[in-house]
Amino acid sequence: MMRERRVIWVLLALAIAVLGVWFPCMNAAAGTSDLRGVTLRVGLPTGYDEAVAFREAATEAANRLGAKVEVLNFTVDQLHDKLLLDFQAKNPAWDIVFVTTTSAAEWMRLGLVTPISTFMKENPALVDEKVLAKDDLYRTEDFTFDGNWVGFPTYSTGVALFWRTDLFSDATEKATFQKKYGYALKPPETYAEFRDMAEFFTRKKGESLMGKTLEADFYGTVHSNKPPSFLWYDFVNYLVAFGADDIYDPATKRPTMNSKAAVEAVKYYVELAKFQPPGHLNMASGEATSLFAAGHVAMQIEYFQRMTAIALNPTKSKVHDRIDFSVLPSQKGVTGRPHAMHAGGNAVAIYSLSKNKAAAYKIMELAATRDLQKKVMTEKFPDGGWVPPRLSLMKDPDMIKRYPWMAKALNELLLQKDVHYFQLGQIPEYFASIDILGAQIHRALSGQATPEAAMAQAQTELEALFKRVGYIK
Repeated sequence: MMRERRVIWVLLALAIAVLGVWFPCMNAAAGTSDLRGVTLRVGLPTGYDEAVAFREAATEAANRLGAKVEVLNFTVDQLHDKLLLDFQAKNPAWDIVFVTTTSAAEWMRLGLVTPISTFMKENPALVDEKVLAKDDLYRTEDFTFDGNWVGFPTYSTGVALFWRTDLFSDATEKATFQKKYGYALKPPETYAEFRDMAEFFTRKKGESLMGKTLEADFYGTVHSNKPPSFLWYDFVNYLVAFGADDIYDPATKRPTMNSKAAVEAVKYYVELAKFQPPGHLNMASGEATSLFAAGHVAMQIEYFQRMTAIALNPTKSKVHDRIDFSVLPSQKGVTGRPHAMHAGGNAVAIYSLSKNKAAAYKIMELAATRDLQKKVMTEKFPDGGWVPPRLSLMKDPDMIKRYPWMAKALNELLLQKDVHYFQLGQIPEYFASIDILGAQIHRALSGQATPEAAMAQAQTELEALFKRVGYIK
């Protein structure tokens, strides 16, 4: 009898212990907001302002729900490799992971992440539509793969054209430009105009700019041409604008980087090298933008968020009050692609092997709310550096007062009807393709190969890659 009682008590203790571990998740699965006792592990990359913003928002959201988040940071490449290794080893160590534009297709194809759309469909009781407010999130269509919504966007806005207003409004510069090129100096609407203006504003030390003698060389434009990814993210906007495919023909999966349009885009990009500082071949985007912010460059095409962090930031920029922006130029003669702009971005998603999927969803849902993102923006990014993915924040009078660029960014970059917004190619091999193309375009930029030869070599290597994975024969 005593032995039976002991067995009963042991079983009861075990049951209580199990319930103690799983009760928070059971509450979450039932749709409650009580996540006490749950700790979620989050994998984020270093060097990304949107990753910092999500860390802060997720930490606040977890605190409100009674949970905790443990954030581990790696370089973006280290994070990519670490998560792949853990997934292949069936390691359930993660709950929320940062998904870059170039890793989304690979991770979705492998099943490394559980699409938010799939999770919501399978767990409707967990979804609070008012809190989610999906229509207010930035371009969720750009965070999809095979029709599935991958994860919550971590920022908004894509690539934009920035220029120095004092240069473009200077009477002497305007008169000189008109005389030399035969048309008015104004923000460029075409890439032909962009090239002319980049040439025009490139000056040597000792020459005059706006009636003053330059104490250092001045440049018409600058790009972050460090291969492979920095170069590619800048170049791809030109590639698409010139009418070329983004690496391959989506209908046939055959690479098209030796096409006439692709070669012309490379030729144009190489031409711009004449009007850039000599170190551009190995610059990251932060270095290039810092040159613009220091007052050494007339125009720059760059991701808007990078510009808010540096060039439009009054604590980091000497010319923050002399900068304006607009959509990218268009390539004359190319139809259907006005102001082509990469508008996709990075997201946070549920790790498919997570034991805390319900809690992960609720924390991401709350972290993405308008009020919480406003709190993070104003407290952690008082001078800019992050553009929240809640579009309604850009209409908030208080936010517009704090960040004067917000209303224009919403109306002229995000809601323009005559802009060709595009995502990057949705194949797992996209990252490997960038390695090939970045190396070959860099050869052309550095004068080691002609644009034709560089793209012919890129085409050969891409076809070999696509054959190995079975896309083409």
